[in-house]
Amino acid sequence: MNYYKAILQYDGTHHLGFQYQVGMPTIQGDLNQSLEMLLQGKVTTRAASRTDKGVHAFGQVVKISAEDPSPLDALRLNSVLPSHLRCLTLSPCGGDFIPSVDQLSKEYRYLFTNTPGISGQNQRFIAQTPFNLNMEDIQTCIDMLKGTNDFKNLWSIGGLSNTTIREIYECDLTVINPEVLFRDTLFSAENVTNCWQFRVKGKGFLKHMVRHLLGALWMVGNGRLSVKNFSELLHGEQKEQRPWKKADPRGLYLMKVSYEFE
Repeated sequence: MNYYKAILQYDGTHHLGFQYQVGMPTIQGDLNQSLEMLLQGKVTTRAASRTDKGVHAFGQVVKISAEDPSPLDALRLNSVLPSHLRCLTLSPCGGDFIPSVDQLSKEYRYLFTNTPGISGQNQRFIAQTPFNLNMEDIQTCIDMLKGTNDFKNLWSIGGLSNTTIREIYECDLTVINPEVLFRDTLFSAENVTNCWQFRVKGKGFLKHMVRHLLGALWMVGNGRLSVKNFSELLHGEQKEQRPWKKADPRGLYLMKVSYEFE
């Protein structure tokens, strides 16, 4: 077998996530189909993250395993990839490389605005919350996330995980110009020149964890949850009910996956 490490960028708007599903539009399905146009024999792919329906990626890492010894590079792969999918880099790797296991960290970013009319239904890459938000209270809660916490109240139960304890290395909320972030990418700001960016970096994340965090943080911002309530979500007992909805997937990006050998 021949092995490659690829870094992929994609618009996940019209797909049911990364992982292949029979007869369904998925990023992995499109990638595999494109690879089969170039290579003979068996071809398999394995990603660092199974991003969910509607979620995008700046830098998804995928291991490609191929029987065909024909040379494969990013230029050749991009020649057959659909327009919502782009290969940024592609290089040989070891057969023992496992993208989802060998990673040191993942970084996600979530872009949103709470300014009415700025980000409408036609905006695919920036989410909108209708609330007026107390950003000072939200920032207080974001500071709580750094370090090791139990996110038992902030994920979608049913995901595959042995523990709900996760370590967050970095976490912040800033105002950015998305046009700068999106320059030379598949994404477009559609004339939005400023929005909020929630950035979080950690060893690993639970199913829908970042979207649950945003949903809860927005409720803190609009006063429906107190800062104390949020602290209890992290440090208290498991709650039977979650009064928030998961944040819209359109604002979420897998930004980067890091490895020791880089």
